[in-house]
Amino acid sequence: MKKTIILLGSVLFATAASAQSNESIVSQTGDNHEITVTQTGQTNFSTADQQVDGNEAEITQEGLTNQSYLLQVGIENSTTVDQNGSFNISDVFQNGQENVAMVDQVGSSNTGVIYQVNDAGGSSNNSSIIQEGNSNYAYSDIFGRENETTITQWGNGNTGYQFVEGAGNMATITQGEALTGFASSQSSFAQQEQYGIDNTSTITQRGQGQFAIQYSEGNDNEVTAYQGNDGNFSRQVQIGNGNVANTQQYFSTNQSLQEQIGNDNTAITRQTGPGAGFNFSTVAQSGNENYALTSQNGDTNGSAVTQLGLDHSSVVTQLGAGNASDVLQQN
Repeated sequence: MKKTIILLGSVLFATAASAQSNESIVSQTGDNHEITVTQTGQTNFSTADQQVDGNEAEITQEGLTNQSYLLQVGIENSTTVDQNGSFNISDVFQNGQENVAMVDQVGSSNTGVIYQVNDAGGSSNNSSIIQEGNSNYAYSDIFGRENETTITQWGNGNTGYQFVEGAGNMATITQGEALTGFASSQSSFAQQEQYGIDNTSTITQRGQGQFAIQYSEGNDNEVTAYQGNDGNFSRQVQIGNGNVANTQQYFSTNQSLQEQIGNDNTAITRQTGPGAGFNFSTVAQSGNENYALTSQNGDTNGSAVTQLGLDHSSVVTQLGAGNASDVLQQN
């Protein structure tokens, strides 16, 4: 049985509905679906389509010209969308069973997109996007089962992407912890990719113009990046199982590259301390159970570590300015 409901306006009075011109379209095919749509303001638009059995949705729009698009196909999927402001866009698609999606937007011209699809016999992906500020963009694309993703954006002009395929993976992007000041995030970029089982990825950015990319392929890998101040760059790639990568960047304009291929390798890069900036570090490890720790405290230091084979260990510490180090170990 197919049910279609078209609602104009946010109140029952015809004159108010005409003045506010909100529009809601709901289509339900199947059994036991539930949906609540609340619109307050002007020219808000919502469309929701639920198919198969027992899907739930709650959509709340308050403000001007917000748009919400929802399609749920499957069994007992759940979506919550809350838009408060103007010109925000939410797009959620879920296919499978027991998936959960949440988009919360406060501000203007934010865009949040969630696509979740289960693999054969899978269920229970969970994705959330929280945007407070203006002109932020968040995109989460998940395939598999029991994956969890979160993008939180506080500030203006930030971009976050997540691509997850597998089972039991967790990906978290946090851009800013306040709307203004040093704890906010402005015009930063973060991207995470995970392919495998039980991988964990975390990016935290505060300040302006940060750039971070993470790629994990395999199982039980862990990758973390923290960026403060302005203009830092981090790229982390892990292919294998049980690898750990950690980058910490404070102050401005530091660059860190980490690449690990193999199993149980560890790379830690710290670009920290008063006056730190314009430091460059690269770590490349291929093999198993290698360890690299690079610490740079100062300005314009350069470090390169390459370890090939098994069970190598490297510790580089640079204090001051203009230091250079190159380490190569292999067996």
